[in-house]
Amino acid sequence: MNSLSITELHTLRLAIFDNAENLHKEAKLLHEHKMFSRAYLLAHFCFEELGKIPIIVGAIGKLTTGESVDWRKLKKRFYSHTEKISSQNQHYYTFGLDLDLLEDTDLKWLNTAQQKVDKSFNLKNLATYVDVSGKNFLLPGEQISESASKELLDLAFECLRAHWHSENLTNPVLKKLTNKSINRTS
Repeated sequence: MNSLSITELHTLRLAIFDNAENLHKEAKLLHEHKMFSRAYLLAHFCFEELGKIPIIVGAIGKLTTGESVDWRKLKKRFYSHTEKISSQNQHYYTFGLDLDLLEDTDLKWLNTAQQKVDKSFNLKNLATYVDVSGKNFLLPGEQISESASKELLDLAFECLRAHWHSENLTNPVLKKLTNKSINRTS
């Protein structure tokens, strides 16, 4: 990932979004078939995948204003699990939550979510790999409850909704595709 153009970065956003949608669909199927650990895993991957988009948007903003992009730093963030989760939390706070000036529930959600980044990453690992705690073997299929799977699946869907909204507002490649589609049906 070196020196991508603004158009290429906008197209990358859409590819990431499409993959995140597919991960969510597959997570939902696994959840429906009571494979909660793997459903959790794919919902987590969906969440992480969506976290790449704000990272890419930051590069687009820099390029648009004539600033240089540190592609090495961008690549490091793009592949960092915790950076992607944190990025997605920020995006969901901005585009997915209702502004609450009286109770600050939106800020409370963001603070709580940011504090849970490491825990979320650890649960993802428990849902993926066999682990050992003392003399106990931790099997992935036994580590994630139905409610934990459902909770992350629902959050991933809400994050997708927030991205549907923001992509429609800000991605010119999507606007061009939409306009072509409308012109074909007219």
